[in-house]
Amino acid sequence: MWAWNAIVSEAEKLRKQGATLADFGERALESSNIGELLQEATQRVSEAVEVDLVKVLELLPDGRNLLVRAGVNWNPGVVGHATISADDGSAAGHALRTGAPVISDIAAETRFKIPALLLEHGVKSTVNVIIGGVRGPFGILEVDAREHRSFGQDDIDFLQNYANLIASAIDRVNKQHDLEASIRKQEVLLHELHHRVSNMLMTIGAVARLSRAKTKSIAEFSKALDDRLAALARSHALLSQPGKTSATIKDILLQELSAQGAVDGGNLSQHGPDISMPSKQAQLLSMAFHELATNAVKHGALSTNEGRIEVAWDAERTRQAQHVRIRWRERGVPINQESIKRGKKGYGSEILQRSIPEMLQGSFNRTFHSDGIECLIEFSIEG
Repeated sequence: MWAWNAIVSEAEKLRKQGATLADFGERALESSNIGELLQEATQRVSEAVEVDLVKVLELLPDGRNLLVRAGVNWNPGVVGHATISADDGSAAGHALRTGAPVISDIAAETRFKIPALLLEHGVKSTVNVIIGGVRGPFGILEVDAREHRSFGQDDIDFLQNYANLIASAIDRVNKQHDLEASIRKQEVLLHELHHRVSNMLMTIGAVARLSRAKTKSIAEFSKALDDRLAALARSHALLSQPGKTSATIKDILLQELSAQGAVDGGNLSQHGPDISMPSKQAQLLSMAFHELATNAVKHGALSTNEGRIEVAWDAERTRQAQHVRIRWRERGVPINQESIKRGKKGYGSEILQRSIPEMLQGSFNRTFHSDGIECLIEFSIEG
């Protein structure tokens, strides 16, 4: 009769454990909250194996410790705060490293150091099974009995199956979060693309208006517009690199001047702090540098082997913005003062005098020296 009762009891335990697995499997397909899933898992396991102390240990990023992420019937302050070692000196750490279940009788245990947490709660017997995962082990599902308990293979199989369900649920939630993050990123990128296209179209319109005002023939207008659109294309390429939403003054300067044949360390010297600009201002500054470089090729320092360009910049920080000053100085090119007096403006385009205030909300000033032009550009970078 006793044997029959034992068989019935064992059958009832297995039925209960099977039902627990099935119920949690359905729950794991619905929930997107990992914390709630883990807490529910510890409660269901506690009831199914009839052991009051159950916890889920999460492997921390340092790989050396396990955090009690969820649990039932532990003293206040344990769940969410207590940690144990993840090395082979603990049963949980050994299960994590080997991937195999570890059964431990505390009184007779000689393989591992017993965590103080278990001793404080009067634990006598434990089972640790690994919670795996696509990204690597998540942690450990641990059952801690306050009485000596002989855990059988059925108990181990149940716990491992349960840990596998937990791992699958975590993988699913992580994939869901990754997908949601990807969708949010795509929305941001589409918004940024729309913003950039709108800015680009506005800039092209302004460039066309300024070019038309300066040129006297269709051919001259076409050439000037082509050159300026090419400068815009270069700045766009610079800012279109993956993850790039800004550019430094140095990058913009070297890009434009190298396109006109200037060589850094040769006929060009440049220096200044590392100052980044948002994409719209970077495109506009690129246009300004393009105008200066084009003028230098036609009339200035880049029109002769003896000429050179010196560019220096700095910034003064205020509470709301950086006030930027860029000094462009050309040397080695005699300036014909009579030509300047007669109104010839090859040394410094009217485009610059009109575009800097209009497009960069700044100022542009030029000075003619006997050996070359000097230009001062000032504007602010918000933020």
